[in-house]
Amino acid sequence: MIKIKSPGRICLFGEHQDYLGYPIISLAISKYIYLEAKRITEPKFIVSFLDTHENIEIILNQKELEYQSKRDYIKSAYNLFLRKGIKFQKGYEVSIKGDIPINAGVASSSALVIGWLYFLDHITNHTLNRSQLALEGYNAEVKEFQEAGGMMDHFTSVYGNLIFLKPEEPKPQLKTYDINLDGFVLGNSMEKKATVADLVRTKFSSLKAFEILSSIFPKFNPFITKLEDIQLYLNSLKEEYKKKIIGNLRNRDITTRAFSLINEYYLNKNKDNSIQLIDFYTQLGNLLNLHHQNLRDFIQVSTNKIDKMISASLKAGALGGKINGSGFGGTMFALSLKHKDALKSAIEKVGGKADILKTSNGVEIY
Repeated sequence: MIKIKSPGRICLFGEHQDYLGYPIISLAISKYIYLEAKRITEPKFIVSFLDTHENIEIILNQKELEYQSKRDYIKSAYNLFLRKGIKFQKGYEVSIKGDIPINAGVASSSALVIGWLYFLDHITNHTLNRSQLALEGYNAEVKEFQEAGGMMDHFTSVYGNLIFLKPEEPKPQLKTYDINLDGFVLGNSMEKKATVADLVRTKFSSLKAFEILSSIFPKFNPFITKLEDIQLYLNSLKEEYKKKIIGNLRNRDITTRAFSLINEYYLNKNKDNSIQLIDFYTQLGNLLNLHHQNLRDFIQVSTNKIDKMISASLKAGALGGKINGSGFGGTMFALSLKHKDALKSAIEKVGGKADILKTSNGVEIY
């Protein structure tokens, strides 16, 4: 029996940023997709989704599979292996289940893709290293179906713990941190999150805003231009584009500040200093609050219920909180050193479903 688990994630910084080429900071969490596989004599994969009661059968004839939907990730991952010249001959019966909230911005689909790819890689003698595994996850989920997402979810699920990622092709810049940030509480609003159309609209609104600004200020560089350097030009833009530019540049700078904060803490994490820990969590919480404010007011992806859940968490002692994932519903999270149970209760009192999180390793056999 092969048993694999791959984690979901929360995005600490860089929400709605990685598909623009900006860096992100993400944390793998103790919510998983679980895959179990046992050998069978027939040359085929029988894949059962225990949570949705769906089944897929793949005959191992080394032919690419036709997709039945725009999210046919089991088949797309299989096809990517075939294109590498890798052949499958031994059959398996595979069951998949999970405790990651589905369609809630916690990367359940990416954890599924990574868990399945890890299984395919395992039974073909591990031809992929971790970076290649993450990139194949991105290819199978995003590029194969021309979706609007980025690489964050796949790299987080593969590497685990805390990561900083600048999603450059062909080789993203990655920094990993062996840090346990076990102060987070996840809140599920139970509202259906963004559709693909919402994501595409938000992405291309930002890209269009950058394009228009560049046409009137040719020196504009979305990676280094300061917000104060373009203030004179913003009033000539439509309000929608003005907000996207302000929100994206502010969030870019917040992520940079968070990166510096985490690096400093990481260098000193082995020092037993409770004052340093409190200061780190306090600064981290403040940056999370600033990030959410921009996502709410300028990128405009939050909801009234998400905002109520964050507000309730802050009143219950949270140091910070923000919406998680693509937005328009889904989940949020809050951070606290000492009041995690109080945050859980506060979130549930305003209609959310809450879970106390721990930091997770990346995809693994267990």
